[in-house]
Amino acid sequence: MNISTLAKLLRKTIPQLREIAQEHGIPGFQGRNTRIPYNSAIAITKILAPERLEKLKDDDKIYLPPSLTVAELAEAIGKPPGIVVKTLIMNGVMATLNEKIDYDTAYLISQELGVEVYPETKEEEAVSTTTTIVNLEKVFNTKTGTNLVKRPPVVTVMGHVDHGKTTLLDTIRKTNVVATEAGAITQHVSSYKIEYKGQPITFIDTPGHEAFTAMRARGTQLADFIILMVSAVEGPKPQTIEVIERAKISKTPVIVALNKIDLPNADVEKAKADIAKFGLVPEEWGGDTPFIPISAKNNINIDKLLDTVLLLADLANLLGCMDQPGQAVVVESYIDNHIGVVTKILVTRYKLKVGDFVSCGPVAGKIRAIKDTEGRSQAEASLCDPVEITGLPEIVNTGDLLTVHDTQKAAQIAADMEKAKRNFKRTYIYKQEPNSGDINLFLKADVNGSLEALKESILKIPQEEVRLKIVGEGIGKVSEADVEFANVTKATILAFHTDVLPKAAEILSKLKVNLIQSSIIYELLEWVEEQLLKNKKRQTKIEVLGKAEVLAKFKSDKPGIQIFGGEVKWGKILDNKELRVIRNGQDLGRLEIVELQRNKVKAKEINIAQQFGVSVKGKVKVEAGDFVECIDEIVLE
Repeated sequence: MNISTLAKLLRKTIPQLREIAQEHGIPGFQGRNTRIPYNSAIAITKILAPERLEKLKDDDKIYLPPSLTVAELAEAIGKPPGIVVKTLIMNGVMATLNEKIDYDTAYLISQELGVEVYPETKEEEAVSTTTTIVNLEKVFNTKTGTNLVKRPPVVTVMGHVDHGKTTLLDTIRKTNVVATEAGAITQHVSSYKIEYKGQPITFIDTPGHEAFTAMRARGTQLADFIILMVSAVEGPKPQTIEVIERAKISKTPVIVALNKIDLPNADVEKAKADIAKFGLVPEEWGGDTPFIPISAKNNINIDKLLDTVLLLADLANLLGCMDQPGQAVVVESYIDNHIGVVTKILVTRYKLKVGDFVSCGPVAGKIRAIKDTEGRSQAEASLCDPVEITGLPEIVNTGDLLTVHDTQKAAQIAADMEKAKRNFKRTYIYKQEPNSGDINLFLKADVNGSLEALKESILKIPQEEVRLKIVGEGIGKVSEADVEFANVTKATILAFHTDVLPKAAEILSKLKVNLIQSSIIYELLEWVEEQLLKNKKRQTKIEVLGKAEVLAKFKSDKPGIQIFGGEVKWGKILDNKELRVIRNGQDLGRLEIVELQRNKVKAKEINIAQQFGVSVKGKVKVEAGDFVECIDEIVLE
C-alpha cells in the first residue's frame, strides 16, 4: 500500500515510519520507496496501533487528505518536490513546499503528472468534493462556528419588469432610488439595509433571475426570503412564473406582494387565484404563502409587508458566525472609470476591514476602501452589511465568495488554486434547443465519493413537470462506450473531476453528444438547473400592441445600452413592455426598454404616426430599417 496512506492511518510522519521499520527489521521501507508490501504494513501496524488493523486497505491507491502541504503531496505521489512545485507554477499556483493546497488542486496536479489519487476515506471524499460547493444550503454557515449571533434577514425582491420592485425599495428607504435609475427600471443589482421597528433588514434588488440561480448553485444563496412583486392589475407574467420555479429549486420561502392595489382596475382575488395555479397558495386559503396587498407608490400596507418579513425571520431563528475568518458574497462587480474595480458584497461571516488581504474566486487583492450603500466611507463592515469595496484587480462573478486571509501570499495561493480548478472545464453543447419532457443524464466521476456527491446534489433539485433521469453512471475517465451509451439514451454526460479519453472525444464530436466537464460541482449543477427551467413549457400568448420602424441609431455612452429613433406605424409603444426586433421578416429577439422619450421628454406611450427616441438593453443589435414590435406576453392556464 502507499506509505503516505499508512502514515496517516498510524498518525506518524513518513520518516518516523521508516525509522521504526528499520528498528524492528520490517522490510519495504528503505530509501524513498512509496509502495509498502501489504505484509510489512500489517507488521508495523501490529506494533504501533493493532486496533487499526481492520482499517488497512490491501491496495496500491494513493489516498490524500482534504488538504496537505506541497512537500507531502510530492512524497505521497513519489515525485521530486521540484517537479511538483514546477507543475503547480505552470498551472498558476505559486506555492512553496511548506504551503498547503486543497485536495482538488492536488488531484489536478497529480493527474498532470500521470498519478491517480483518491480521497482518504468515503467521508473525506464527500468533504473534498464539496469544498468547491461551499455550502449548498446557505452561505451563512453556522455548522462550524461556536460563537453564533442573531443576524438580520436577507430579502431579495424579484418579479416582472415594471411590477414595482425598485419603487417598493424606494418607499421603504424613503429615498429617491428610482429617479437615479434609467427609465425607472433597475439597471444594476443593488443591496440596501434598512431599519424597521428597531430591527435591521437587508434587501437585494436583482434584475437578473439567472444570477439568483447562479448564486444558489454556487452555494451562495443569499436570500432567506423572496418578496415576489406581482401587479394586481396584470397578474402573473412569464418572469413571475420563472421566479416561482427558481424559488422551488432553491427552497426559498416566498412572500407575495400584490402591488398597485390603488389602481381602479386592480383585482386582488383574481391575481391570487392566478398565482395559486403555479403552486403558491395563500395562507387564508389553507396554503403557506403570505399574500400582502400593497401599493408601493402610495405606501399602502408596506408596514404589513415588513411585519411579515420580521415574523418569518423570528420563526427561522437566523444566526451568523463570528469566530471564523471574514467572508462575503459578491452581489455585483463592475469597473468605475475613476476608481477602478468596484465590488458590491454582502458580509456573510464575521467582518471585513480596510487593509484585509482577500481572495475572491480566481482573484486576490487587498481591501483599499469600504463604503456603505449611501456612499459613506467606513473602516469595517459587519455581518449582513451590504457594502461596496475597492481593491480587487479584476471584475469577479456574481455569487463568488470573498474570503479574508492572514497574508497576501495566502490570499494569492487560494486564488491561484481556484483559477486552476476553473481552468479544468470543458463544455461541448451540440443540441442547444431544450426538449420538452425528461432530461437524461449520464454521470462520470473520478471516485465513488465524487459520484455520490454529484448524484445526491442532483437528486435534491426539486422536479415537477420535468424529471431528471440518471440513465447511467460510472467511475473513471469518459470512454467510448460511455459516449455511445449517452448517444443511444439521448443523455448529456456530466463529467465531475475526471477527463475524457482521446478516442471518446473524437466520437463525442462525431455523434454530437453533449458533455459538461468540470472539477467544480456548482458549474454542473448550474447547468442542470437552467435546463430544468428551459424545459418547463408554459403556454403563453403574445399580443402585439404596436409596430414601429427604426429610422436612425445613435451612439450611447453607457455599456450595454442602445439608443435609436423611430416612428410608430400602427398601434402604440409602451414604456413598460418589451420590444421584439424584426429584420427582413425574421424575429431576431427581444429588447427591454430603459427609457422612452418624445420630443426629448420622458413618455409612457407613443401613438401611431408619432416619432420617438428610446434607449434599450439586450443582446440584439438594432439597425436602421429594422422594425420593432411592442409586445405583451400573457401566461395561459
